Amino acid sequence: MKHMIIFVVLAGCSTTTDSIMPFPASLTYGGRSPVVNAPVGSSFGYDVRDEFGDRYQELYEVKADHTVRLVTRFKYSRSF
Repeated sequence: MKHMIIFVVLAGCSTTTDSIMPFPASLTYGGRSPVVNAPVGSSFGYDVRDEFGDRYQELYEVKADHTVRLVTRFKYSRSF
């Protein structure tokens, strides 16, 4: 029983950046990943809206093949 409780607690702590699901307006939606002319390892922001009109800032990282990976997303306003 103790092991099961520890497993459940630890499972809740293990989140990865790959678990962020892109919105339809995201650069990586549907498995696409645009090629960018930027230094490998650099990052950049991208403004996007979800299906409800809420605004988000997504942070992308440039991978070794110059495609991008969605790292994180911040909600910064709500439409009314």
